[in-house]
Amino acid sequence: MVTGPRPRRATAGAVRAVWASPDGRLGLTAVVVAHSVMVGVMVMTPVHMGHAGGSEGATLRVIGLVISVHVAGMYLFSPLVGMLADRAGRRATVAVGGLLLLAAAGLAGTAAPGAAVQLGVGLLLLGVGWSCGLIAGSTLVTESVGADLRPTAQGGTDLLMGLGAAVAGVIGGPLLAVGGFGLVAAVSAALVLPLAVVWLAGARPVSGPGSS
Repeated sequence: MVTGPRPRRATAGAVRAVWASPDGRLGLTAVVVAHSVMVGVMVMTPVHMGHAGGSEGATLRVIGLVISVHVAGMYLFSPLVGMLADRAGRRATVAVGGLLLLAAAGLAGTAAPGAAVQLGVGLLLLGVGWSCGLIAGSTLVTESVGADLRPTAQGGTDLLMGLGAAVAGVIGGPLLAVGGFGLVAAVSAALVLPLAVVWLAGARPVSGPGSS
């Protein structure tokens, strides 16, 4: 079916429609937070590892291996994350993703520059947490609006996700210079707080007539 052109500000309208639904709010927040946390920690990891002892810090091979493990965490477990979202539910998968992001930030943020194994495990958890937030969150976004708004809603979500990641990447350098990689990880972990607030707000039972 051929449709007419989208009206002006269609993206903003679609995002507002997503935000009007509790599940849509959770999905949008999950996608933006997961991507921002992931980028915030990931982009500064090679710089942190470069501060390892020795004239050249960690070798490019070791840094590449850690980042490869991270990328594997992002995509290798995607089918399992999708199954989890279907069987345990989208909200539960978002919660798992948030916990994994916190664990990843804690593990990576306390790792010395030369602790490649600890950083690798932390970055692996970071990738899986990102996958949980993105897959379950995107599903909640698309399910929260009608079929006619889904493409625009997803586009708006991707825009906000990209903006969040850009901010996280930009502030990562100054944070690293001021307080080291631990501060980068701590600030990234703090971004999970809004996700927890939205998740808990959506978990409250609805009172009043017709509520179960």
